[in-house]
This record gives sequence, C-alpha cells and structure tokens, in this order.
Amino acid sequence: MQPFASHTSTDWVLVTGQPGCGKTTAVKTLVDELRASGASVRGFYTDEVLSGGQRVGFDIVTVPDGLRGPLARKGAAGPKVGQYGVDVEGFERLALPTLEVDDDDDDNATIYVLDEIGRMELKSDVFAGRVQELLARGVRLVGAITAPIYGHRVAFCDRVSATRGVAVHKLTSKTRDGVTAELMRSLERWDGSGSDSDSGFETDRFADQRFGESEEDEDGNVTFPPKSGKRKRTK
Repeated sequence: MQPFASHTSTDWVLVTGQPGCGKTTAVKTLVDELRASGASVRGFYTDEVLSGGQRVGFDIVTVPDGLRGPLARKGAAGPKVGQYGVDVEGFERLALPTLEVDDDDDDNATIYVLDEIGRMELKSDVFAGRVQELLARGVRLVGAITAPIYGHRVAFCDRVSATRGVAVHKLTSKTRDGVTAELMRSLERWDGSGSDSDSGFETDRFADQRFGESEEDEDGNVTFPPKSGKRKRTK
C-alpha cells in the first residue's frame, strides 16, 4: 500500500477498532487531557444520535466550541454508507474549517483532533484532500481511523496508516481504558516532558498475511480474497 507524503515533523496518534470499542471515547479523553494541560486543540469528533434508545445517525461536534451538525441519518438522502445517508455539504461546512492550518502557527502549537477518518467522512473528496494536506504540513494530531470490517478495507485509510509519522493503536472494549492511559503518558512528549518512544506501541498497518492482492470497489472499499493454497491446520 503506497503511503501518502508527509512532513518530517508529522506526529499523528490514531486509534482504531471495531464499532462500539470506544474510539470516540478514547479521543475525547485524550483531547480533554490536552486541553487541561493548556494545549491549543481544534478539530471535530463524531457523536452518535439516539432516538428511543436506538441509533439513528451521527453528528459532528467541533472542538473547542462545541458546534453540532448532522453527518448522517438512517434513510436520509445523500451518498450511502450502509443504511445511512451522508450529509456531505453539511459535514464540509462545519468540519473542514476546524482543520484549516494557520500559516502564522510557526511553532506548530496547535494540536488537531480528527474523529474520524472513516467511510462516511470520506464521501467528501474535499475532506480526503484536507487529510493529505495535514500530513504534508507536519501537524500534531489525535484522532481515530476506521478499521477493516469483515475483510473490507478502505484503501485511503490503509495509506494513511502506512504514512511516516502516523501511529495507529488498536482498541477493544476491554483494552480501551488501558491503551488510552498509555497514550496519555505518551503525549507528554508534546509538552517536552516525554519522548517518541515512551508509549511502547508499534504502528498497526492492518497487515494480514492470510489475504492476497486487494480489490477495490467504487466506494473505496477494499476486499482481500484468501490466498490460494491450503492452510496449515492448528490444534
């Protein structure tokens, strides 16, 4: 998978995992910790919308001002991700300004938050371009990135994960709190009190040797068919 171009100072900390593992919870915890330390943080996170205890969609919530707007709703018009229709124009109008890099930020003081680089958000080509711009500008960023689901991968996300300066940490519902705590300690390097090696994590490239060459459909989903040949049976 061909990585994107990045700046030598690019430093991204991303979490990933299956739906319901707590990616947004982890991102919000990290952002709260950074803001409490006095850091300048801006960007957005995704919040589920419930009705009668059932999920009916997702909203975008901006950081730090807390503005809220729709990202997707069940049965709505717009590009489809499963049963959800994505409000691309509304998403771009609210989310993209939070990811604009200030040319006067010479000391790279701003930390960006991006939750998430996912199938819904990537219905916006402008958003995909903005992600690449942030990689090239060498910013510091905390966020989440979608994981493969049932063997279906997103080529754009694989390329982000393979890019220099991007570290992806896998979460499950059981490991979320522990991983988040380790990442909080790791991010002390951003105030000069830590180092890049503090976390002890390795970047997750989503590599899976069980699969052969990928096939990408028109939505950017990538399927990895099983490699030919028999598998060795294990007890």
